[in-house]
Amino acid sequence: MKIQLTLATAALAIFASIPTSFAAGGQDYLPPQKAVAILADGAPWSASAPNGRSFKLTLNKDGTGSIRGPLLFTLSVNWAIKGDAVCLKNTMISKCLQFREIPGGLQGWNGGKPDLKVTR
Repeated sequence: MKIQLTLATAALAIFASIPTSFAAGGQDYLPPQKAVAILADGAPWSASAPNGRSFKLTLNKDGTGSIRGPLLFTLSVNWAIKGDAVCLKNTMISKCLQFREIPGGLQGWNGGKPDLKVTR
């Protein structure tokens, strides 16, 4: 009985020390400044929206960028850091995302749900 109580106490201590981000996919969100340092390099990213649409997303260091669709149309986009998120805005979208690193890119999250995924 004493050994079981000791093991239970040790197990509780271990679980209490695990960051809450473990339950949310194993990692914390990147600080928005780090996400922007990765994304805003002036080179196109392959982007996938939650609705299944794909496009090329290019962000520049100066807060501007572009979205190039599959039919070769191009739209301008602006980005800015607001609080703990990176906000993207143009005439068709306006959303603020938090990012996590994934193999080959970043996964955007909006309200705790996966959103825009960008890879190279």
